[in-house]
Amino acid sequence: MQHDLSALHTWVFNTLQDQIAVIDREGTIIAVNRAWTEFGNENGLSGESTILNANYFKVLNDSAARGDTLAGDAAQGMLAVVNGERSFFEIEYPCHSPSEQRWFIMRVCRVQDATSDLFVISHHNITQRKLAEERAEHLAMHDPLTGLANRRYFNSFLQGEMRRSLRNKTPISLVVIDVDNFKDYNDTLGHLFGDECLVKVGKTLMNASRRPGDLAARLGGDEFALILGDTDMAGAQSVAEGILKHVRELNIVFAESRYVTVSIGVASMIPYAKPPPDYLLHEADKALYRSKLAGRNQVNCQNA
Repeated sequence: MQHDLSALHTWVFNTLQDQIAVIDREGTIIAVNRAWTEFGNENGLSGESTILNANYFKVLNDSAARGDTLAGDAAQGMLAVVNGERSFFEIEYPCHSPSEQRWFIMRVCRVQDATSDLFVISHHNITQRKLAEERAEHLAMHDPLTGLANRRYFNSFLQGEMRRSLRNKTPISLVVIDVDNFKDYNDTLGHLFGDECLVKVGKTLMNASRRPGDLAARLGGDEFALILGDTDMAGAQSVAEGILKHVRELNIVFAESRYVTVSIGVASMIPYAKPPPDYLLHEADKALYRSKLAGRNQVNCQNA
């Protein structure tokens, strides 16, 4: 059974799920496949980027002029391929819609064995890969029980906030929290209830970290921490007192009349020189130790 190769090529071209366009040296679109046209129609894209005889260089340069730096990078990469400076160009970019997150790879290369200078632009959907990468990264940086940042993420975030605080000469505070008598609670009711207790305390800390410069973390066991960027001692103490109150109001009871409480240490500073990596944590730990020594279920503060 013989097929018309020209018709077969057209069928294959329009069957591919990648959005594909062919342009000439000037950037004029001379062919597009069905996926290219349908994507433009479904996403309300300008006809400039989807119709034949439109100029794709102009589309990208107009987007770059409106502040889209990736469009500018794409235009430069395409031009390098057209001018023979590189054999192909690829760029990864987000293309989110109101209802979903999406990422694509744009690839540009010269058409092989063409009688004239023609170039293929393809856009390949990599959303599933990116979402999987994000999930893996989240798991690597978060505590699986509470969903809070883990020690690795905490260390990285704290150093970043310390650098920002040093640069801007703004205060930074650290709140460290231990669950009082947690071993007794765990031994009395078992690890399942112990885990539920830690999750509830973790949610209390999560509710206290609302701003971009805040981070709630589980450092290990029953140890928690809360980084408060651009927050002075008075602000951090207020947050710590709120945590103390909310944990007590959880009414987690064991051994008949004993309630789960927390001990809290607070350290605050405006860094004027780069301190050692663990300096603020060490100062907050000293304040926490005083809270435990004084009978637990209280807040102590330390100017670092």
